[in-house]
Amino acid sequence: MNYGNLLFLISLLSLKVNLYAQPNCAEPKVESYRKVMNSAFASEYQKCPVIIVAQFVSDDFPNYYFKPSKLKKMFFFQCVNADDSGKETLFSDGRKGDFFVIDKAKADKVLSLKKGDKIKITGKTFVHNYLGTVLGVYFIVDDLEKIND
Repeated sequence: MNYGNLLFLISLLSLKVNLYAQPNCAEPKVESYRKVMNSAFASEYQKCPVIIVAQFVSDDFPNYYFKPSKLKKMFFFQCVNADDSGKETLFSDGRKGDFFVIDKAKADKVLSLKKGDKIKITGKTFVHNYLGTVLGVYFIVDDLEKIND
C-alpha cells in the first residue's frame, strides 16, 4: 500500500468519525415552550436536549394524520403551552395541541396523566420536512415528570 492510499484512508475514516460524533451538549436548560415548538426556531433544538413546561391534553393521534417514518414506532400524545391557562386549541384538522412522542417503553408515564396536568419534559425537536417545506414540528421526549402545583 502506498502512502497516498494510506493518507486517503485515514482522511476518510476521520471524516466518518466527525459525521457520527455526538454534539457537545451542556446540561439541558429550560426554554420557552412557544419558541421550541415554533417552526422558525425548532431546528435549533434538534441536537441537544432542552426542558419545556407543558400541559397535557390528549394521548391520541388523529387517524388521518401522516406519522413521519422516523417516529412511527413511538407513542404519540398532545400538549399545549402550560401558560395558556388550560385552553386547548381545537384546530380545524382535529388536533388539540402540539405533537410529542416518547418511546413505547416509557408510555406508561403519559398514560397516567390526566387532561390539564402540568409536566416538565426533557427532549429534542424533530422538524418534519418534505422538499424544503416544514410539515410539522414534533418533540421527542427523553423524560417527563408531572409537576405538582
